[in-house]
Amino acid sequence: MFNILKFAIFLLILFSCSTNEKKISSIQNNDEKIFKKGIKLVEENKFKESIDQFIKINDEFPYSKYSGQSQIYRAYINFELNNTDETILILNDYISLNPDGEFTEYAEYLIAMCYYIKISDPSRDSKFTKIAIEKFSKIIKTKPNSKYAKDAKFKLEYLKNYLARKEFEIAMYYLKNNAPSPALNRFSNIIKNYQGSSIVPQTLYRMYEAFKMLKLEDKSNQTFKILKYNFPKSKWTQEISNIENNNLVEDPSYFKNIMNKVLSIF
Repeated sequence: MFNILKFAIFLLILFSCSTNEKKISSIQNNDEKIFKKGIKLVEENKFKESIDQFIKINDEFPYSKYSGQSQIYRAYINFELNNTDETILILNDYISLNPDGEFTEYAEYLIAMCYYIKISDPSRDSKFTKIAIEKFSKIIKTKPNSKYAKDAKFKLEYLKNYLARKEFEIAMYYLKNNAPSPALNRFSNIIKNYQGSSIVPQTLYRMYEAFKMLKLEDKSNQTFKILKYNFPKSKWTQEISNIENNNLVEDPSYFKNIMNKVLSIF
């Protein structure tokens, strides 16, 4: 009787294991099937339908080996469809669940790219530019040898030039309206925060002009020396050299000439 009971339990366990294995196999086949269908739809440019498949994997098979890849595909497709806010949400969710995941570096880069393309919209606040700078800077700092760091450096240079030029435009508005003091504040901010920007030589030149307008000769001379030392071949250095050589500083009409030149350039 005891042997019969043991045999019955053995059969029950064997049947249970066999059933579970079939269920697991079925689940694995189902999630793989859905994932491959999503990929096929992407290849056919049926992006919205493919997103539905990748969402299905995350909803029905959250622990599937395809779950993380599905999130990344969803994020990329939304990025291509210009749904940047949705892309950022998906990628932040992926990073929180996979801080050291296979696609984490790519997720961080794509988030930075989302903020990067937002600045092309004039109605967007400059805060998105600053966020993009922070994101790209983090990639360069934490993953300097990654395949995304090189592009991040190019994007970072562009963004810094972009912000510097916006600051420069505001400064020039003040300068053209005979307000050299607030213009100098803006120019100084460029020198302080965007030293690698291509606008720096012209900024120093405009600072020289602003100091001249305020009759601060020591400051203007010092600015010229800084410009000449750091950018000896710049056309802005040559501009001041021409002014100094022609003794325009002593000419009473000098300040009027400055404003005429500013207005003719912009």
